[in-house]
Formats: sequence, C-alpha cells, structure tokens
Amino acid sequence: MTVNKDRDTLIDVARKYYIDGLSQQEIARYLNISRPSVSNLLKRCREEKIVEIRIQESNDSLVNALAERLRTEFKLKSVTVVPSAEDMQSTLAAAGKAAAKLLESRLKDRLKIGLSWGSSLFHVVKELPSQSVVDVEVIQMTGSLGMANPAFDGFELARNLAQKLNGSCRLIQAPVIVTNLELKKLLLKEQPIARTMDRMDSLDLALAGLSSDNPDYSSMVREGFQDVSEAKQIQSEGGIGHICGLHYDSNGQFLDITQNQRVIGIEKGQLKKIPHLIAVACGAEKAEAISG
Repeated sequence: MTVNKDRDTLIDVARKYYIDGLSQQEIARYLNISRPSVSNLLKRCREEKIVEIRIQESNDSLVNALAERLRTEFKLKSVTVVPSAEDMQSTLAAAGKAAAKLLESRLKDRLKIGLSWGSSLFHVVKELPSQSVVDVEVIQMTGSLGMANPAFDGFELARNLAQKLNGSCRLIQAPVIVTNLELKKLLLKEQPIARTMDRMDSLDLALAGLSSDNPDYSSMVREGFQDVSEAKQIQSEGGIGHICGLHYDSNGQFLDITQNQRVIGIEKGQLKKIPHLIAVACGAEKAEAISG
C-alpha cells in the first residue's frame, strides 16, 4: 500500500466512524477487514493527527473566575488557570501549552530570557513552537540540580529553548547550592560563571517553576541538596516555597537564611526587577507555594 493510499484509508475510516456514525464492526464489514484492524486504524488516525479530539470544558466560567480572583488577590499582571486532567502528565502538558502561548506572545528580537528548572518548564519548552526571532539570549538563572531526569534541569532546558528560538544561551556550570559561602565566592570568580551572572541584571523576561518547601514535595530534598531536617527547619522559619532555589514566606518575602545565601544563581533583588516573570506550577501540593 502506498503512503497516499494508506492515508486515504485512514481518512476514510475516520470519516465513517466520527462523522457518519458507523460502528467499528460496520466499517470492518465494509472494508472486509477485522474489527481489531479498524480499532488500530482509528488509533493511527489520532497518532498521526488526522483526528484531533477536543473536549469543551463546561467549567470555563469557574476557571476564569478563579484566575481573576488570583490576579486581584495577589496583584498580578495576568493569571491563567488550567483545569486538572485525569493524570499529572496531562495536566503538566496543558499548563505547559498555556505558558508557552503566553511566552510566545511576549517574544521579540533581542530579548534576554531567564530560565530556572523543573518538569513544568520542560513542558513549556516542549510545547513552544520554533520561532524566527533575532538575537535572543537564554540565560540559565540558577546552577544545576543534577536531576534524575536531566531533561528537567535548567542546563538542558536553556539549551533547548535557545535552539527553538534560534538564539544563544548562557549556562551556569555549577550546582544550584554549595556547602559554604567561601566556595560560592570562589565559583563566582570563574569567568564562565561570572559572564552568565553578569546577564542577570538585564533580563527582560523569565520562566520559573515554583516548588513547595514541604519536605515530602520539595525538589531540593528530592534531588539531595537538602535533607528532611533542613527542609523542616526552613519551614519552621516561615518557608512555604522556593523559586530559583530561593525560599520565601507566605507574604512573598525571601527568607534571610544561610540556604538562600549559598545559592549559585540569580539574587533576590535581581529576580524582583525582572519586568515579566512567568511562574508555572501544577499540583495541589504547590497551592501554598503559589499563595506566596
């Protein structure tokens, strides 16, 4: 069977099933094939994007109302709320698509874009179509976590985003947090790291994930940069979440703790000065972190 004839068969099966309302058994008799073969053809129709299924959410008004309430309550420029899907991967993909759409609307030539880490940002980068912008630079805002899935690490995300934007990237080849301030000072003197750090004051836009300070959900604990007792200590000092490795309280104020001082990456004041910060978070366990 030729490629064109194969595709014609898929279109014919899709039309009969989804538009004409024939059953799989009826289509099987019509084409003189087995019913499981029809099922496989319909599956291919979805995989090859011949058929795309969209579910019209009935709770759009509730979602929009929640987004507006969050925007007003926390004095934000804009908020997008995505309904939860049946599983976390589907929810992450939906949130990634929404954030990618927002990012795409902000793109222009000669932007400097900061990026942190995480599964949410992985899906943002994945969902963003390749763009034809000029002289865009992507800057990794924090050191690496050395994550179990390297695709979620800021190092890899920055490279992939730069590739999609046909731009360049600046990376931080150091861990996100070090054991003491002396080591941090030494690392910041290294020219490759220093050159990246120099870009933090000129970021036009940034993408950052939010993580909970609850030890059960903290990415810092999960990746071995904090133990449970240290995470609980941060909680006892008011920490509810962290962004770019920097812990903050329920009022959105960064904590004055040594853990924040030992982070290799963007500083608190620099983060606050970014004109457009797109924060992405998924899951009920991050509700408290979002509220800060």
